[in-house]
Amino acid sequence: DDTVDQPLHVSEFEGESVTLDCKYTTASPSQELFWYIQRTDESPKLVLQRNSYGGGINGTEFQERFYSEVKPSKSVPLIIQRLRVPDSALYYCALRCIS
Repeated sequence: DDTVDQPLHVSEFEGESVTLDCKYTTASPSQELFWYIQRTDESPKLVLQRNSYGGGINGTEFQERFYSEVKPSKSVPLIIQRLRVPDSALYYCALRCIS
């Protein structure tokens, strides 16, 4: 089975950096991992996408301060630098297996 596991709650102060963990399991040889943000009363937006080959994109408003890479340990942590109040939101990690 393919699964994704991420923490339920993380908090940090404005101006600091935070790392949101996302661990996954899959038997698929190649994957794409996605991070989404959902602010209050808004639809989810793509923060970034990374693939198991080291490529990926960042969403339009997330070109700076938002970083990630797929780790060999089957994790794709999202690092947010210089936190701002609008960064307070729900974050979702998603996995897509490529056959």
